[in-house]
Amino acid sequence: MKPKRVGSLLYGLGVGLAALSTVVFGLTADSTDISCRNHDPSYAIQNVDILTFGIEYTDGCNTFLFNPLITVGVLTALVGLAIGASSVVQSTDTDQFE
Repeated sequence: MKPKRVGSLLYGLGVGLAALSTVVFGLTADSTDISCRNHDPSYAIQNVDILTFGIEYTDGCNTFLFNPLITVGVLTALVGLAIGASSVVQSTDTDQFE
């Protein structure tokens, strides 16, 4: 299989997985629901777990766990984009010398 096709396939699978899991399961997998009075939200990443692809972020009062399937989908799409882009660059470089 050519690298352009592999890149396109991975990109499509990644975008599809991220979009489908967002619609089916939602953007967050878990969150706290604490009422904070006079709260001015300031968002920050609190924890990144590489083994479970979990990204935990906070708004200064509550914590949220980003859906891991979305993280996997985005990473798959980025890998596909990198493979596809590198193969396009390689093919244009070799076309110049022919």
